Amino acid sequence: MKNYKYTALMLSGKKTKGIITANDFNDARRKLKEKKIRVLEIKEHKENSLLRNKKTSKKKLRSDTISHFCRQYGIIISSGINSITGLESLAKRSGNKILSEEIMRLVNDIKSGSTLADSMLDDKSKFPKLLSAMVATGEATGTLEEVLKSMATFYEREHRITQKIKNASTYPIIVGVVSFAMLFIFTSFIMPQMMESIIEVGATMPPLSKLIMNIGIFMKTYWYVVLLAIVLGFILLKKYIKTPVGRHNKDVLVTKIPLLNKGINAIISMRFSKALYLFVSTGFPLLQGLDYIRESLNNSIAEKAVQEAKEGVIRGEALADNLEKSGYFDPVLIQMLSIGEQTGQLENISDQMSEFYEHESEIYLNRMVSMIEPIMIVMVGVMVAFLVIGVFLPMISIYDAI
Repeated sequence: MKNYKYTALMLSGKKTKGIITANDFNDARRKLKEKKIRVLEIKEHKENSLLRNKKTSKKKLRSDTISHFCRQYGIIISSGINSITGLESLAKRSGNKILSEEIMRLVNDIKSGSTLADSMLDDKSKFPKLLSAMVATGEATGTLEEVLKSMATFYEREHRITQKIKNASTYPIIVGVVSFAMLFIFTSFIMPQMMESIIEVGATMPPLSKLIMNIGIFMKTYWYVVLLAIVLGFILLKKYIKTPVGRHNKDVLVTKIPLLNKGINAIISMRFSKALYLFVSTGFPLLQGLDYIRESLNNSIAEKAVQEAKEGVIRGEALADNLEKSGYFDPVLIQMLSIGEQTGQLENISDQMSEFYEHESEIYLNRMVSMIEPIMIVMVGVMVAFLVIGVFLPMISIYDAI
Protein backbone atom coordinates (compact mmCIF):
# COMPACT_ATOMS: atom_id res chain seq x y z
CA MET A 1 0.00 0.00 0.00
CA LYS A 2 1.18 3.51 -0.83
CA ASN A 3 0.13 7.00 0.19
CA TYR A 4 -1.19 9.35 -2.50
CA LYS A 5 -1.52 13.10 -2.11
CA TYR A 6 -4.54 14.54 -3.92
CA THR A 7 -6.23 17.83 -4.72
CA ALA A 8 -9.95 17.65 -5.49
CA LEU A 9 -13.25 19.54 -5.68
CA MET A 10 -16.17 18.66 -3.39
CA LEU A 11 -19.78 18.74 -4.58
CA SER A 12 -20.12 22.20 -3.05
CA GLY A 13 -17.32 23.45 -5.29
CA LYS A 14 -14.88 23.82 -2.39
CA LYS A 15 -11.28 22.80 -3.03
CA THR A 16 -9.86 20.15 -0.72
CA LYS A 17 -6.49 18.44 -0.26
CA GLY A 18 -5.54 15.25 1.50
CA ILE A 19 -3.68 11.94 1.53
CA ILE A 20 -5.26 8.58 0.70
CA THR A 21 -3.80 5.09 1.03
CA ALA A 22 -4.22 2.75 -1.95
CA ASN A 23 -2.56 -0.04 -3.91
CA ASP A 24 -1.79 2.13 -6.94
CA PHE A 25 -2.93 5.23 -8.82
CA ASN A 26 -6.02 3.55 -10.26
CA ASP A 27 -7.08 2.28 -6.84
CA ALA A 28 -6.60 5.77 -5.36
CA ARG A 29 -8.72 7.33 -8.13
CA ARG A 30 -11.45 4.72 -7.57
CA LYS A 31 -11.55 5.37 -3.82
CA LEU A 32 -11.79 9.12 -4.34
CA LYS A 33 -14.53 8.63 -6.94
CA GLU A 34 -16.52 6.61 -4.41
CA LYS A 35 -16.33 9.62 -2.08
CA LYS A 36 -18.04 11.64 -4.87
CA ILE A 37 -15.28 14.23 -5.17
CA ARG A 38 -13.75 15.45 -8.42
CA VAL A 39 -10.00 14.74 -8.60
CA LEU A 40 -7.88 17.61 -9.90
CA GLU A 41 -4.44 16.17 -9.19
CA ILE A 42 -3.06 13.05 -7.60
CA LYS A 43 0.53 11.95 -7.01
CA GLU A 44 2.46 9.56 -4.82
CA HIS A 45 3.30 11.00 -1.40
CA LYS A 46 6.58 10.05 0.24
CA GLU A 47 8.22 11.16 3.47
CA ASN A 48 11.19 13.56 3.35
CA SER A 49 10.40 14.41 -0.27
CA LEU A 50 12.41 17.63 -0.08
CA LEU A 51 15.54 15.77 0.96
CA ARG A 52 14.93 13.12 -1.66
CA ASN A 53 14.55 15.69 -4.41
CA LYS A 54 17.84 17.29 -3.46
CA LYS A 55 19.65 13.98 -3.61
CA THR A 56 18.06 12.89 -6.88
CA SER A 57 17.77 16.19 -8.69
CA LYS A 58 16.26 15.07 -11.95
CA LYS A 59 17.36 16.38 -15.27
CA LYS A 60 14.44 17.44 -17.43
CA LEU A 61 14.06 16.22 -20.98
CA ARG A 62 14.59 18.78 -23.73
CA SER A 63 11.68 19.89 -25.91
CA ASP A 64 13.11 18.36 -29.10
CA THR A 65 13.69 15.03 -27.30
CA ILE A 66 10.08 15.00 -26.08
CA SER A 67 8.86 15.89 -29.57
CA HIS A 68 10.78 12.96 -31.12
CA PHE A 69 9.46 10.59 -28.44
CA CYS A 70 5.84 11.62 -29.01
CA ARG A 71 6.13 11.34 -32.78
CA GLN A 72 7.86 7.93 -32.69
CA TYR A 73 5.53 6.49 -30.06
CA GLY A 74 2.54 7.75 -32.06
CA ILE A 75 3.82 5.86 -35.10
CA ILE A 76 4.26 2.71 -32.99
CA ILE A 77 0.65 2.92 -31.77
CA SER A 78 -0.71 3.50 -35.27
CA SER A 79 1.22 0.47 -36.58
CA GLY A 80 -0.47 -1.82 -34.04
CA ILE A 81 2.73 -2.90 -32.28
CA ASN A 82 2.39 -3.93 -28.64
CA SER A 83 2.87 -0.87 -26.44
CA ILE A 84 5.52 -2.43 -24.16
CA THR A 85 7.44 -3.91 -27.10
CA GLY A 86 7.36 -0.56 -28.87
CA LEU A 87 8.61 1.34 -25.83
CA GLU A 88 11.43 -1.15 -25.28
CA SER A 89 12.44 -0.71 -28.91
CA LEU A 90 12.46 3.08 -28.49
CA ALA A 91 14.61 2.80 -25.38
CA LYS A 92 17.21 0.64 -27.15
CA ARG A 93 17.43 2.86 -30.25
CA SER A 94 17.34 6.20 -28.47
CA GLY A 95 20.65 8.05 -28.49
CA ASN A 96 19.60 9.96 -25.38
CA LYS A 97 20.58 8.17 -22.16
CA ILE A 98 18.11 10.10 -19.99
CA LEU A 99 15.22 9.33 -22.35
CA SER A 100 16.21 5.64 -22.55
CA GLU A 101 16.21 5.34 -18.75
CA GLU A 102 12.89 7.18 -18.53
CA ILE A 103 11.25 4.94 -21.14
CA MET A 104 12.44 1.81 -19.32
CA ARG A 105 10.96 3.23 -16.10
CA LEU A 106 7.64 3.59 -17.96
CA VAL A 107 7.90 0.00 -19.20
CA ASN A 108 8.55 -1.35 -15.69
CA ASP A 109 5.62 0.61 -14.26
CA ILE A 110 3.27 -0.60 -17.02
CA LYS A 111 4.36 -4.21 -16.41
CA SER A 112 3.52 -3.65 -12.71
CA GLY A 113 -0.06 -2.70 -13.63
CA SER A 114 0.22 1.08 -13.87
CA THR A 115 -1.08 3.05 -16.86
CA LEU A 116 1.25 5.08 -19.06
CA ALA A 117 -0.26 8.35 -17.84
CA ASP A 118 0.03 7.45 -14.15
CA SER A 119 3.66 6.52 -14.63
CA MET A 120 4.33 9.82 -16.43
CA LEU A 121 2.56 11.74 -13.64
CA ASP A 122 4.73 10.10 -10.97
CA ASP A 123 7.08 12.37 -9.01
CA LYS A 124 10.05 10.47 -10.46
CA SER A 125 8.96 11.24 -14.02
CA LYS A 126 11.08 13.54 -16.18
CA PHE A 127 8.20 14.19 -18.57
CA PRO A 128 6.32 17.53 -18.30
CA LYS A 129 3.03 17.43 -16.41
CA LEU A 130 1.29 18.96 -19.43
CA LEU A 131 2.26 16.00 -21.63
CA SER A 132 1.33 13.54 -18.89
CA ALA A 133 -2.14 15.05 -18.54
CA MET A 134 -2.70 14.93 -22.30
CA VAL A 135 -1.60 11.28 -22.41
CA ALA A 136 -4.11 10.54 -19.62
CA THR A 137 -6.84 12.13 -21.77
CA GLY A 138 -5.72 10.16 -24.82
CA GLU A 139 -5.83 6.88 -22.90
CA ALA A 140 -9.26 7.65 -21.46
CA THR A 141 -10.80 8.66 -24.81
CA GLY A 142 -8.96 6.22 -27.09
CA THR A 143 -7.27 9.05 -28.98
CA LEU A 144 -3.71 8.56 -27.72
CA GLU A 145 -2.27 8.50 -31.25
CA GLU A 146 -3.81 11.89 -32.13
CA VAL A 147 -2.78 13.34 -28.77
CA LEU A 148 0.84 12.27 -29.27
CA LYS A 149 0.94 13.83 -32.73
CA SER A 150 -0.43 17.11 -31.35
CA MET A 151 2.07 17.10 -28.49
CA ALA A 152 4.93 16.35 -30.91
CA THR A 153 4.02 19.50 -32.84
CA PHE A 154 3.64 21.48 -29.59
CA TYR A 155 7.11 20.59 -28.30
CA GLU A 156 8.61 21.05 -31.75
CA ARG A 157 7.40 24.66 -31.59
CA GLU A 158 8.80 24.99 -28.09
CA HIS A 159 12.20 23.78 -29.27
CA ARG A 160 12.22 26.20 -32.19
CA ILE A 161 11.45 29.15 -29.92
CA THR A 162 14.03 28.03 -27.35
CA GLN A 163 16.70 27.78 -30.03
CA LYS A 164 15.93 31.30 -31.23
CA ILE A 165 16.36 32.63 -27.68
CA LYS A 166 19.65 30.75 -27.29
CA ASN A 167 20.92 32.04 -30.63
CA ALA A 168 20.01 35.58 -29.61
CA SER A 169 22.00 35.26 -26.38
CA THR A 170 25.04 33.52 -27.89
CA TYR A 171 26.37 36.55 -29.78
CA PRO A 172 26.54 38.97 -26.81
CA ILE A 173 28.11 36.25 -24.63
CA ILE A 174 30.88 35.60 -27.17
CA VAL A 175 31.49 39.33 -27.70
CA GLY A 176 31.53 39.91 -23.94
CA VAL A 177 34.09 37.14 -23.29
CA VAL A 178 36.36 38.28 -26.15
CA SER A 179 36.11 41.93 -25.06
CA PHE A 180 37.02 41.04 -21.47
CA ALA A 181 40.01 39.01 -22.68
CA MET A 182 41.21 41.91 -24.85
CA LEU A 183 40.72 44.35 -21.96
CA PHE A 184 42.74 42.10 -19.65
CA ILE A 185 45.64 41.70 -22.12
CA PHE A 186 45.76 45.38 -23.04
CA THR A 187 45.54 46.81 -19.50
CA SER A 188 47.79 44.18 -17.89
CA PHE A 189 50.62 43.82 -20.42
CA ILE A 190 50.52 46.31 -23.29
CA MET A 191 49.48 49.56 -21.61
CA PRO A 192 52.00 49.42 -18.69
CA GLN A 193 54.89 49.19 -21.18
CA MET A 194 53.50 52.07 -23.20
CA MET A 195 53.04 54.19 -20.09
CA GLU A 196 56.61 53.54 -18.92
CA SER A 197 57.98 54.77 -22.26
CA ILE A 198 55.76 57.86 -22.22
CA ILE A 199 56.62 58.76 -18.59
CA GLU A 200 60.34 58.47 -19.37
CA VAL A 201 60.09 61.37 -21.81
CA GLY A 202 58.43 63.61 -19.19
CA ALA A 203 54.71 63.01 -19.60
CA THR A 204 52.30 63.35 -16.65
CA MET A 205 49.70 60.73 -15.82
CA PRO A 206 46.13 62.13 -15.81
CA PRO A 207 43.50 60.54 -13.51
CA LEU A 208 41.91 58.46 -16.31
CA SER A 209 45.26 56.93 -17.29
CA LYS A 210 46.08 56.21 -13.64
CA LEU A 211 42.71 54.49 -13.23
CA ILE A 212 43.32 52.25 -16.25
CA MET A 213 46.84 51.49 -15.04
CA ASN A 214 45.61 50.55 -11.57
CA ILE A 215 42.93 48.30 -13.05
CA GLY A 216 45.55 46.61 -15.20
CA ILE A 217 47.95 46.12 -12.28
CA PHE A 218 45.17 44.67 -10.12
CA MET A 219 44.00 42.29 -12.85
CA LYS A 220 47.56 41.14 -13.57
CA THR A 221 48.40 40.61 -9.89
CA TYR A 222 45.08 39.15 -8.73
CA TRP A 223 43.79 37.56 -11.95
CA TYR A 224 42.77 34.44 -10.04
CA VAL A 225 40.64 36.57 -7.70
CA VAL A 226 38.93 38.22 -10.68
CA LEU A 227 38.33 34.85 -12.34
CA LEU A 228 37.04 33.31 -9.10
CA ALA A 229 34.73 36.29 -8.52
CA ILE A 230 33.26 35.97 -12.04
CA VAL A 231 32.70 32.21 -11.75
CA LEU A 232 31.31 32.47 -8.21
CA GLY A 233 29.07 35.38 -9.19
CA PHE A 234 27.71 33.39 -12.13
CA ILE A 235 26.99 30.33 -9.95
CA LEU A 236 25.31 32.40 -7.21
CA LEU A 237 23.23 34.29 -9.78
CA LYS A 238 22.12 31.03 -11.36
CA LYS A 239 21.12 29.61 -7.96
CA TYR A 240 19.33 32.83 -7.02
CA ILE A 241 17.29 32.79 -10.21
CA LYS A 242 16.14 29.25 -9.35
CA THR A 243 14.68 30.45 -6.03
CA PRO A 244 11.05 31.70 -6.06
CA VAL A 245 12.11 35.27 -5.17
CA GLY A 246 14.96 35.35 -7.68
CA ARG A 247 12.80 33.88 -10.41
CA HIS A 248 10.10 36.46 -9.79
CA ASN A 249 12.59 39.34 -9.76
CA LYS A 250 14.09 38.07 -13.03
CA ASP A 251 10.66 37.96 -14.68
CA VAL A 252 9.83 41.46 -13.39
CA LEU A 253 13.13 42.77 -14.78
CA VAL A 254 12.38 41.27 -18.19
CA THR A 255 9.04 43.09 -18.33
CA LYS A 256 10.91 46.41 -18.05
CA ILE A 257 13.31 45.79 -20.98
CA PRO A 258 11.92 47.26 -24.24
CA LEU A 259 11.29 44.80 -27.08
CA LEU A 260 12.40 41.82 -24.99
CA ASN A 261 9.31 42.17 -22.79
CA LYS A 262 7.01 42.04 -25.83
CA GLY A 263 8.83 39.03 -27.23
CA ILE A 264 8.60 37.09 -23.96
CA ASN A 265 4.95 38.09 -23.53
CA ALA A 266 4.19 36.78 -27.03
CA ILE A 267 5.93 33.47 -26.22
CA ILE A 268 3.96 33.10 -22.97
CA SER A 269 0.71 33.92 -24.78
CA MET A 270 1.54 31.32 -27.43
CA ARG A 271 2.20 28.64 -24.79
CA PHE A 272 -1.00 29.47 -22.94
CA SER A 273 -3.16 29.53 -26.09
CA LYS A 274 -1.79 26.27 -27.49
CA ALA A 275 -2.02 24.42 -24.17
CA LEU A 276 -5.57 25.73 -23.67
CA TYR A 277 -6.50 24.50 -27.16
CA LEU A 278 -5.09 21.04 -26.43
CA PHE A 279 -7.14 20.67 -23.25
CA VAL A 280 -10.36 22.11 -24.67
CA SER A 281 -10.13 20.05 -27.87
CA THR A 282 -9.69 16.79 -25.94
CA GLY A 283 -12.38 17.53 -23.38
CA PHE A 284 -9.96 17.59 -20.46
CA PRO A 285 -11.42 19.28 -17.32
CA LEU A 286 -10.54 22.97 -17.53
CA LEU A 287 -9.79 23.40 -13.83
CA GLN A 288 -7.23 20.63 -13.76
CA GLY A 289 -5.95 21.71 -17.17
CA LEU A 290 -5.20 25.20 -15.88
CA ASP A 291 -2.83 23.68 -13.31
CA TYR A 292 -0.82 21.99 -16.04
CA ILE A 293 -0.98 25.06 -18.28
CA ARG A 294 0.42 27.15 -15.42
CA GLU A 295 3.37 24.79 -15.01
CA SER A 296 4.20 24.97 -18.74
CA LEU A 297 4.43 28.78 -18.95
CA ASN A 298 7.87 29.13 -17.30
CA ASN A 299 7.11 32.64 -16.05
CA SER A 300 6.23 33.43 -12.43
CA ILE A 301 4.04 36.45 -13.27
CA ALA A 302 2.00 34.53 -15.83
CA GLU A 303 1.75 31.54 -13.48
CA LYS A 304 0.30 33.73 -10.74
CA ALA A 305 -2.18 35.22 -13.22
CA VAL A 306 -3.37 31.75 -14.30
CA GLN A 307 -3.65 30.58 -10.69
CA GLU A 308 -5.83 33.58 -9.83
CA ALA A 309 -7.89 33.00 -12.98
CA LYS A 310 -8.42 29.37 -11.95
CA GLU A 311 -9.71 30.49 -8.55
CA GLY A 312 -12.13 32.78 -10.38
CA VAL A 313 -13.32 29.91 -12.60
CA ILE A 314 -13.97 27.83 -9.45
CA ARG A 315 -16.21 30.70 -8.26
CA GLY A 316 -18.12 30.44 -11.56
CA GLU A 317 -16.54 33.47 -13.24
CA ALA A 318 -15.27 33.69 -16.83
CA LEU A 319 -11.65 32.74 -17.56
CA ALA A 320 -10.96 35.78 -19.75
CA ASP A 321 -12.30 38.24 -17.16
CA ASN A 322 -10.00 36.86 -14.48
CA LEU A 323 -6.96 36.83 -16.77
CA GLU A 324 -7.64 40.48 -17.54
CA LYS A 325 -7.40 41.39 -13.85
CA SER A 326 -3.72 40.37 -13.75
CA GLY A 327 -2.77 42.92 -16.40
CA TYR A 328 -0.07 40.63 -17.79
CA PHE A 329 -1.64 38.99 -20.83
CA ASP A 330 -2.12 40.85 -24.09
CA PRO A 331 -5.54 42.62 -24.29
CA VAL A 332 -6.06 41.10 -27.76
CA LEU A 333 -5.75 37.60 -26.31
CA ILE A 334 -8.15 38.46 -23.47
CA GLN A 335 -10.69 39.87 -25.90
CA MET A 336 -10.54 36.83 -28.21
CA LEU A 337 -10.81 34.37 -25.32
CA SER A 338 -13.83 36.27 -24.04
CA ILE A 339 -15.47 35.98 -27.46
CA GLY A 340 -14.62 32.28 -27.53
CA GLU A 341 -16.24 31.70 -24.13
CA GLN A 342 -19.38 33.62 -25.11
CA THR A 343 -19.81 31.92 -28.51
CA GLY A 344 -18.67 28.43 -27.58
CA GLN A 345 -15.73 28.70 -30.00
CA LEU A 346 -12.96 28.63 -27.41
CA GLU A 347 -11.29 25.63 -29.05
CA ASN A 348 -11.07 27.26 -32.49
CA ILE A 349 -10.08 30.69 -31.19
CA SER A 350 -7.38 29.41 -28.83
CA ASP A 351 -5.83 27.45 -31.71
CA GLN A 352 -5.81 30.51 -33.97
CA MET A 353 -4.36 32.70 -31.22
CA SER A 354 -1.52 30.23 -30.62
CA GLU A 355 -0.54 30.50 -34.30
CA PHE A 356 -0.86 34.29 -34.17
CA TYR A 357 1.42 34.61 -31.13
CA GLU A 358 3.92 32.13 -32.55
CA HIS A 359 4.28 34.46 -35.53
CA GLU A 360 4.47 37.50 -33.24
CA SER A 361 7.15 35.93 -31.04
CA GLU A 362 9.32 35.15 -34.07
CA ILE A 363 9.00 38.75 -35.27
CA TYR A 364 10.09 40.16 -31.90
CA LEU A 365 12.94 37.67 -31.53
CA ASN A 366 14.22 38.47 -35.02
CA ARG A 367 14.10 42.18 -34.21
CA MET A 368 15.95 41.58 -30.97
CA VAL A 369 18.67 39.59 -32.76
CA SER A 370 19.09 42.32 -35.37
CA MET A 371 19.44 44.96 -32.63
CA ILE A 372 21.94 43.06 -30.50
CA GLU A 373 24.79 43.41 -33.02
CA PRO A 374 24.78 47.25 -33.25
CA ILE A 375 24.33 47.54 -29.48
CA MET A 376 27.35 45.32 -28.85
CA ILE A 377 29.39 47.26 -31.45
CA VAL A 378 28.58 50.51 -29.64
CA MET A 379 29.53 49.00 -26.26
CA VAL A 380 32.85 47.67 -27.59
CA GLY A 381 33.46 51.02 -29.29
CA VAL A 382 32.96 52.86 -26.00
CA MET A 383 35.39 50.51 -24.24
CA VAL A 384 38.03 50.97 -26.98
CA ALA A 385 37.56 54.75 -26.91
CA PHE A 386 38.02 54.69 -23.13
CA LEU A 387 41.36 52.86 -23.50
CA VAL A 388 42.58 54.99 -26.41
CA ILE A 389 41.86 58.21 -24.52
CA GLY A 390 43.70 56.81 -21.50
CA VAL A 391 46.80 56.23 -23.68
CA PHE A 392 46.76 59.50 -25.62
CA LEU A 393 46.12 61.88 -22.72
CA PRO A 394 49.72 61.53 -21.41
CA MET A 395 51.03 62.04 -24.94
CA ILE A 396 49.04 65.26 -25.24
CA SER A 397 50.68 66.51 -22.05
CA ILE A 398 54.10 66.06 -23.76
CA TYR A 399 53.07 68.25 -26.68
CA ASP A 400 51.71 70.88 -24.29
CA ALA A 401 55.01 70.92 -22.42
CA ILE A 402 56.89 71.46 -25.69
